[in-house]
Amino acid sequence: MGFDKIDYIRGGKQKALYGDCDVISVLCPLCQMSGYKEIYKERGVLGIVKCSSCGLIYVNPRLKSPEEAYWGDSEKYFEEARLIFEGKAKHHRDENYLEDIRIIQRYKPTGKFLDIGTNMGFFLRLTKGLGWDIHGVEPSSTLSEMARRYFGLNVKTAFLENAGFAGDFFDVITLIDVFEHLPQPKKILNEIHRILKPDGLLFIKVPNGLFNLLKLNLARITGKLKDYDIFDSYEHVVHYSQDTLKLTLKNSGFEAIKVLIGKPVQIPVWHKYVGHYYQYPSPWALDFKHRIGREFFYLISLLEYRLRLNKVGYFAPNIIAVAKKII
Repeated sequence: MGFDKIDYIRGGKQKALYGDCDVISVLCPLCQMSGYKEIYKERGVLGIVKCSSCGLIYVNPRLKSPEEAYWGDSEKYFEEARLIFEGKAKHHRDENYLEDIRIIQRYKPTGKFLDIGTNMGFFLRLTKGLGWDIHGVEPSSTLSEMARRYFGLNVKTAFLENAGFAGDFFDVITLIDVFEHLPQPKKILNEIHRILKPDGLLFIKVPNGLFNLLKLNLARITGKLKDYDIFDSYEHVVHYSQDTLKLTLKNSGFEAIKVLIGKPVQIPVWHKYVGHYYQYPSPWALDFKHRIGREFFYLISLLEYRLRLNKVGYFAPNIIAVAKKII
């Protein structure tokens, strides 16, 4: 194509390599046991492991404060997303977000709505005017301020457990592409249980940990392992399967009433050439192999889901869980 790759302009603080001073060793976030089998290492010392007791895949050792990867430069974040803020471009996840909203509307079309980990507000902006009283919570002061300034969203700058929400307050709570970032999922779920109404809805979407294992094995077979950052381990500290996600929910007083597969996120590759991640859809000539590959795995995952009697398998890109409180 005649393009030279340039550095991807990021607002965050993520690094290509981490050392021992950046990480801590942790127990399994689900069962709190210490035994595990190492699967892989990424970015130097970040370990992908599988718990010997409950089977949860998680990062150990992991970064001491993984959420701080997003506590970066506001000017760079603005440049990443300027055209979206100005209404001149769509976010590459908008199709996925609209699918999530349609699912939520089937269960709870009105009421008080809380999005946890709102980031710059890309998901929550699409819920405006749909009948919900919308709220967000985001620990990054940079990101939450941008959500308020550019999208006019009601977003608190806080971790959920410090946000001060009243008990039994929300009808809908969402964790969309957020739950995998949380090193202490039980702590967050306990607070969600407190602030969610008895008949409220919890909506979670996470990457499928089994799909990451499939990608890892395919990369090994094809000799391309060094080219991939498969687990995003600097930010994704837990990698759920359907079984471990349902067990995590159950241990905190929730029941998954529906488990689904969402459409794949069509991540653009154009940022490798223009330096901005969000603003530009990739030209078809650059991205068609990735798009076709993602769609192929998604179609196979739907067949696998039916053959496994509505259980998410290895080909699904992500897992959606619709849950309710167990009273």
